[in-house]
Amino acid sequence: MINVESIDQTAKSMILPNGDWNEVNALKISSDELIMIMKKYTNMGLTLYVGSDSMLNSDHCTFSCIVAVHCNKLCIASYYFQKQKLYEQKYRHLEKKILKEVDIAIKTANYLKEQIPKANIEVHIDIGEKEKNATRHLAENAKGWVKGMGYDVKVKPNSWASSVADWHTK
Repeated sequence: MINVESIDQTAKSMILPNGDWNEVNALKISSDELIMIMKKYTNMGLTLYVGSDSMLNSDHCTFSCIVAVHCNKLCIASYYFQKQKLYEQKYRHLEKKILKEVDIAIKTANYLKEQIPKANIEVHIDIGEKEKNATRHLAENAKGWVKGMGYDVKVKPNSWASSVADWHTK
């Protein structure tokens, strides 16, 4: 028998681009409000940045995704975030965890692009290409995935939006 209550609880905690978003001050806004705000920034010629990250804990993995805008010239710096806890053991494997992060970022970028077709979107992923980075073997495939979806992509150390997402994985 399927436990509908547990499905509802899971759905409430998932990262859903068309769901509610949190402002930095922890106030919630609807996806419609987020789209209105991002349309305003897009009309100003600003790039929308999407970043994701995750943190493995003893019994779960917390994923976070942000949508941000930044422009020093106009003194604009703002972001909105969602987070999700997944209790699946498969995320103990680095590759599965990182690919889920990339998937979340792409799904969010796709949602923004559907709602704001003229938006310039850059996806920031938490992958490094240097010898010291444990994720370096995933870099080319992940970058190709993001580029193949039509987005500019940044990796460490230039993926600042994924670092902002990291703040919300704790």
